[in-house]
Amino acid sequence: MSLLFFGNPVLSQKIFKGTVVDAARNEAIPYATIFLTNTTFGVSADEEGKFSIKIPDGNYDVIVRMLGYESVTFGLNTADLRPQGYKVMLLPLEDQLEEIEVAEERDPAWYKNLEIFKTYFLGSSRNAKDSEILNEKVLRLDDQSSKGVLKVKASDVLQIDNPNLGYKIQYLLTDFRFERQRGYIFYGGNPLFIPDTTLTLSKLKKVEKAREEAYRGSLQHFIQAVYQGNVSEEGFEIRRLDRLPKDGGYLDQLTKEPIAIESLINRTEDGKVIISYDFHLHILYKLEKESSEYAGLMNGKKSINQTSLMKLEVDSLELYENGGYADPFAVMVEGYMAWERVADLLPLDYRPLELENPKK
Repeated sequence: MSLLFFGNPVLSQKIFKGTVVDAARNEAIPYATIFLTNTTFGVSADEEGKFSIKIPDGNYDVIVRMLGYESVTFGLNTADLRPQGYKVMLLPLEDQLEEIEVAEERDPAWYKNLEIFKTYFLGSSRNAKDSEILNEKVLRLDDQSSKGVLKVKASDVLQIDNPNLGYKIQYLLTDFRFERQRGYIFYGGNPLFIPDTTLTLSKLKKVEKAREEAYRGSLQHFIQAVYQGNVSEEGFEIRRLDRLPKDGGYLDQLTKEPIAIESLINRTEDGKVIISYDFHLHILYKLEKESSEYAGLMNGKKSINQTSLMKLEVDSLELYENGGYADPFAVMVEGYMAWERVADLLPLDYRPLELENPKK
């Protein structure tokens, strides 16, 4: 079945086009899915394997997938688009996840692990509680191969309904790991956001308000502010935090005075924005309090302004105007930004209404 996903209309669009073929037989693969990860831009190839997507200027990660083939991921910069198009070659899968009968009943341990997965994957916010994984039985929940560790794979793309933010999310889960004793959580994947086009005007207003609440103070918002150089104007205050080892644990030392973001940024002659630092960045978002759900999770403490820590796992990192960055695993966050999970994510092409329609 052919699926078509519509991106938001934007100015300064480019055409990303090509053909998807079987690498072994050099034959077209019809109806493969091509999308830009973390955006609303995606399309299904036609019966000849051809595709064409209008996309705004920027840097993206492209995912090409088809059942029975290995997915392909590659970076795309619209400044370097090939006018003749791209030939994307997919390799047939040799070892696939065993098919799971959707109607098959699971044991109580599976359902218990499912709730753990949803808590750490979707989150525990208001948006997470109202979201639903529509095909949850494609999940393979493994708590036996490694003691005290829950590993999760999926035999198909996760179909997630997020009514509060007005999106259907197709999430290609690549990894999930929860270590109970350490409280360590890691997950990775590639989401495509499909806006709900059936919303009434009154519902759309509620959705837009919820989207803006999710955006304000988020990692995406912060990265965009860093790129633009208007961190303070957007409501963020940053300080240096050094984490020092002490008695088998650590001691956090926070500088009293805020630091200027430009002291961490290198703006190159060709327009790139590179951030580099070797400590924890303490980020206070002064324009919004922590949600009551987060305060309750933190042992009922009183809500304060949203506070997070951000650390680079690399020496330096290129940032993008849309709030993305070159290496998806290069940023580690703690605190409020880490608490907000998949159900609070927005596509990188999302913009608050005041930015879509600036006052003249």
